[in-house]
Amino acid sequence: MAENKGKICAVITEESIQAASEKIGRAARVAGMVELRVDYLRDLDFASPEPLRRLIEMRPLPIIITCRADSEGGAQNIDDEIRLRLLAWALRTGADYCDVEAAHYDRFLRLSPHPGRLIVSYHNFESTPSNLEVIYESLCALPSAVQKIATKADGYEDALAHMRLLDRANREGRRLIAVAMGEAGVITRLLGPARGAFLTYGSMALGRESAPGQATCEEMKELYRVESLSSDTQIMGIIGKPVGHSASPAMHNAAFRAMDLDAVYLPLEVDDLGDFFTNVARGSDLRLRGLSVTIPHKRAVIPFLDGLDPVARGVGAVNTVVIEGGRLNGYNTDVRGALTPLERSCDLEGAVCGVIGAGGAARAVVYGLKQKGAEVVLFARDVASAGPFAREFDISIERIEDITRREMVVLINTTPVGMRGHSEGRSPVPPDTFSGREVAYDLVYNPEETRFLADARRAGCRVIGGLEMLVAQAALQFELWTGRRPPTEILKAAAAIS
Repeated sequence: MAENKGKICAVITEESIQAASEKIGRAARVAGMVELRVDYLRDLDFASPEPLRRLIEMRPLPIIITCRADSEGGAQNIDDEIRLRLLAWALRTGADYCDVEAAHYDRFLRLSPHPGRLIVSYHNFESTPSNLEVIYESLCALPSAVQKIATKADGYEDALAHMRLLDRANREGRRLIAVAMGEAGVITRLLGPARGAFLTYGSMALGRESAPGQATCEEMKELYRVESLSSDTQIMGIIGKPVGHSASPAMHNAAFRAMDLDAVYLPLEVDDLGDFFTNVARGSDLRLRGLSVTIPHKRAVIPFLDGLDPVARGVGAVNTVVIEGGRLNGYNTDVRGALTPLERSCDLEGAVCGVIGAGGAARAVVYGLKQKGAEVVLFARDVASAGPFAREFDISIERIEDITRREMVVLINTTPVGMRGHSEGRSPVPPDTFSGREVAYDLVYNPEETRFLADARRAGCRVIGGLEMLVAQAALQFELWTGRRPPTEILKAAAAIS
């Protein structure tokens, strides 16, 4: 089993020496190492690097000096001879490591660097070559302290190829950095140290990333607890697209921490369900225990599962997967999650409830309302395409343009309209829709106060935000995965600040 000795390495991508110095000073709070990307600096004469001496000599953490070639992701076009001389100078000045591309290794050796302080690297920002093992072996043939491979991941198969390389390097006693860039490669960044990676790179702030898919150092340390993960850690995650807005990682990881469980919850952006289930859910040695399923996969995931619980089967949508004994079983906690806060606001028996939208979340809401004896009216922009849904649940369907003319007690938005990162500030219906309604319920939880809810509140409705449902369904998911009930106050507090 690989021992987690990997460090979080803060990548400094500032454009001035002063700003870089300040960020290096702050890095000790969230990282165990820093990489100064000299090629980002705009106020340095690269042929005269003496202004960097103080940064190197006064560093609070071990430092890697990198001046990347523009052909391998560098921020500027710098003459290679000048770049390599700067790196050699940095090593003589006391830098712990410098990173040199394998393509320039032989030329760099003429400057007599100490091979025990070299990171020799290969980058491919276009794809992940099929011959990663050959590339790894070619890097190992060059005397150095650490080998590094970073490639763009087109899918999870590419990310897992990097994880297998880490396993091989661990068996061979080598220090390797293996990074799959992009959303599918996030698992290499968060789980790499648990598989023996020498380090994992993080940014010092959102927007300061040096490569696609890079999380912040603070997220790595505090949210995902990267430094404490091991190959025995149980893994849960959320699959969907997008998942960057989701509060689920904050909630579940906070509960794992509070309950001292060796588990982590990851954001897993998935385009291709076949790729994910073939290569990750069934085809990997990751200790994958469970999944949350979100837009747009709640229905599409069903053919990839071995079984469904009665509620998921009745709804025809899955938001939770439990993996046990090689079987993948689907559940739907959205039903109970959605109905719990609504039942606290009104009696649903016989109540006329309008539901906006016809996706996976709508199916859960409609199923739950029908179970409680409510009369349901579905409102859709495309009545023809939503018709099969309405017939399946034996409910009436109307055009959303006619919503103001229909009498209802409760109005529920199940669409993502109004969601941060999607259509924040918009509502699926005009403000006069809420006249005469008693309760307005929006399943969108980020932002907490949507335009839909604000309009409803002004019209005098009792309003329910999506955070209530989010917490209720998440607690049920947690219990399915772990057999333990999480503290809901922890879940709610984490979701509210995420």
